[in-house]
Amino acid sequence: MKLYHYMDEHYGLKNLSNRRIKVSTFDNLNDPFELLGINTKDRGVRARLQRMKNAVSKEFGILCFSKIWSNPVQWAHYANNHRGMCIELEVKGIDAARRVEYVNERFDDALMGDVNFPKKLLLSKFKHWQYEEEYRKIGQLKKFKYEDGLYFEPFSHEMKLRKVIIGCQSKLVRGDVFGHLSKEDSDVPIIYARAAFKSFKIVEHKNK
Repeated sequence: MKLYHYMDEHYGLKNLSNRRIKVSTFDNLNDPFELLGINTKDRGVRARLQRMKNAVSKEFGILCFSKIWSNPVQWAHYANNHRGMCIELEVKGIDAARRVEYVNERFDDALMGDVNFPKKLLLSKFKHWQYEEEYRKIGQLKKFKYEDGLYFEPFSHEMKLRKVIIGCQSKLVRGDVFGHLSKEDSDVPIIYARAAFKSFKIVEHKNK
């Protein structure tokens, strides 16, 4: 499955050099409703969910991907206003990424009676995030590579780098990116992005 991951210029080049992407924790994501997608009007429910979120954040990490690279909003939010890059990855294997479901309303607290309710919350977000077409890979933090207080997932046969896309407002050139690719990734295509002429999409700049 082809999935995409956005990065700014500095950390993007660093991650290409080290053949990896950063793993996030649930208490450090940009949506305050992560793992809190149940109606929390009841104080007991609210407390229980917060305890669960704290526990999950300490034990599990999350890799966030998108199914597309053409949405300009994602470039603005996650690739430093189009000055960064987006990488195409082939993600496969038993722990392959799962698609996020987008919902209109928070779930009824009766969901907490379902043994699988944490999994439901892990893969659900408010519908206004649906432009991201997000996929998630979730795993125990202890299984990721740890460095300077952060966690990383290395490139591997289950997560292969397939393409690097340079943002349409980036000052990077192919040589910059190529110089940070390892021998294993030296044949990966490097392309430029541009704003489409007839739609609000980001497309390949084939003449650059």
